Amino acid sequence: MSAEILKAKKQLGEVNMLLKQGKLLAAVANLHEAVGFILKAELMKHEMQSFTESLDKAAYHLANDRELKKIYPLQISYKPGEERELLASLYGLLTFLQENLADEANSHLAALAEYRRKQLELAKKLLESDETSKAQQVCGRLIDAAKTDTELKIAVADIFLEFGKYDEALEYLKSAYADNPDSAHIFNKLGMALRKSGRLEEAEKFYIQALERQSHDEVIYFNLGRVYLDMKRWKNAIAAADRALAVNAEFAEARKMKMYATKQMGG
Repeated sequence: MSAEILKAKKQLGEVNMLLKQGKLLAAVANLHEAVGFILKAELMKHEMQSFTESLDKAAYHLANDRELKKIYPLQISYKPGEERELLASLYGLLTFLQENLADEANSHLAALAEYRRKQLELAKKLLESDETSKAQQVCGRLIDAAKTDTELKIAVADIFLEFGKYDEALEYLKSAYADNPDSAHIFNKLGMALRKSGRLEEAEKFYIQALERQSHDEVIYFNLGRVYLDMKRWKNAIAAADRALAVNAEFAEARKMKMYATKQMGG
């Protein structure tokens, strides 16, 4: 069975689940793409029969969705052999939803961003008052509402780093890493938190892993060099500064690092 057939079957199977989650636009897009594939593919008789049954179920769930009935006046229907008619109906519905839900979605995103900003400001004020547990509760509620939002977790970690709460910051960064283990940005942030908490060998490892994913970032080389300065490994610090300068010859802080490490070696 080809990957395209499996994908179409998966899309049809997810329609009802997406509708239950309130993701009307995604459900319609799935169904529209799957029907388009069926019309283009040269399916065998038994494959078409299987798709017909799945199409019938998906179209039924869509046609009887309460939220759709509230906003869309036309009925979505399907009978075997009427795939082209269904595709045309779905295209009209998809266009309608894209036009009418875009403003609503943008408004929702703006409101969400403002709510997050205020909650993160509240967390900062709590940390200023040394109320760490309350700040964690505020940030925990934000993260619970967006469990896979790595940028939010990094933003929260940055706040805790700002107030010297390194262990707490590490927990948020580890959670972000679990969501996106290939992100050089997260590895860099982990290195920063570990260095500030005095865990230099661990910080070194994370910076090296960050560079394995992003080998042309002068800032990561510089951050690695700072670890070597803390370790008093002057040659390594000079090498890290050189790599940073090779990427960005105007990086003044890296040049200062090299001069300092060279001086410490007696050079």
